[in-house]
Amino acid sequence: MIREFVILGGGSAYTPGLLQALIQQGSALGLSRVRLYDTHAEHLELVGRLGQAMARSAGAGFRVETAASLREALQGADVVLNSTRPGGFEARRIDETLPLSLGIPGQETVGPGGFFFALRSVPEALRVAQTLAEVAPDALLLNYTNPSNIVTQALAGRADLRLLGLCDQSEEDLHDLAAALGHAGEPISFVCNGLNHATWYSELRFGSHTLDGFAADLAPPSGLNEEHRLRFELSRAMALETPGYWPNSYLPYYRAPERFVALSKAQGPRTDAITARLPSYYAHFREEAAQEHPRLLHHRGTAGFGDLAVLVIQALQSEAGASLVLNAPNRGSTDLFAADTVVETRGRLSPRGWERMAAPAVPAAHLGLLQQLENYQHLAAEAARSGETAAILRALVANPLVGTASRAQTLWDQARTQYGPLLPMLA
Repeated sequence: MIREFVILGGGSAYTPGLLQALIQQGSALGLSRVRLYDTHAEHLELVGRLGQAMARSAGAGFRVETAASLREALQGADVVLNSTRPGGFEARRIDETLPLSLGIPGQETVGPGGFFFALRSVPEALRVAQTLAEVAPDALLLNYTNPSNIVTQALAGRADLRLLGLCDQSEEDLHDLAAALGHAGEPISFVCNGLNHATWYSELRFGSHTLDGFAADLAPPSGLNEEHRLRFELSRAMALETPGYWPNSYLPYYRAPERFVALSKAQGPRTDAITARLPSYYAHFREEAAQEHPRLLHHRGTAGFGDLAVLVIQALQSEAGASLVLNAPNRGSTDLFAADTVVETRGRLSPRGWERMAAPAVPAAHLGLLQQLENYQHLAAEAARSGETAAILRALVANPLVGTASRAQTLWDQARTQYGPLLPMLA
């Protein structure tokens, strides 16, 4: 029975959307308490007040509380959602800008930007895991922190930790594809195989329509920004070469990195656009927290943000479970990756745990890239765990967007200057 649910990163502008998703399920989830923790005390206090008002107004059946320390937050937890951002937006801006000088896309999960994020995220996730082992050894840790595959990989070797990695990118990708095909709002069925942000979708079905090909002029759905339009257009080109498959929308970064570099240089860092909007989110939270019946009108993330976490909790409470796409060690779900590699595939989650399903094939022409990314994933996890310079350089060289020792050394030299104490091994 899941009674205590903890959200790490609870002061984030994403959290009210997650709380709203939990509240909409009310007592059906069986929760008695949702506890929030964040190192940003002011944001934590505000989001906590808003969450309390939202839960009280809706008669949610559970209390929303805040904790003053990580240990206090984790004490007695049943499920913990790790959704933190070590280094904050200051570090994220460097993730996005530092690689551009070498002609490499700057992004918080792909390429060296994602790697430097992992150097911050993994040590904090290990601290969470160690504290859980001490105060709530039976709790399940759900990792939502990016880069999800590397963080989950770094944690996966701990025998004292129950762990699953979460990412809702497949839902976003396939909802965009459904809209482009004129099937918006219809049920979507699919299987997938690969690594987080490097999966291939197949056996696609939208409602009663089985998809067996794509038109060469398939247009992106309306409402996408320029970066997402580019990702869609490059995904379409890749899909035309691999009938029966649609790629995860992050795979195009490896297909045409120069296109993303040019776009980033023209638009400026995405972090700047995000941070410009943050004050309006928190002003809205402050206004609604003072209302008897708060109305959450906007927050970071899509309208469905938090739905995956809710589905996981529901599946863990239901004997029938649910078919979900999650990240976990392979252990026989596919022969394309090593047994201990954290892969992203569909399986069944229930009170019995994660039941692996046989994962489908991937396009043969792209298997080489996936094997490169698998090797990089392991090396990046080890580098983030150890913090050793030699391991850091090995991981950077293994990244397909870096590829040479000279570029790796240049990136690391610049990183030491630009991040400084924002990286734990340099603090």
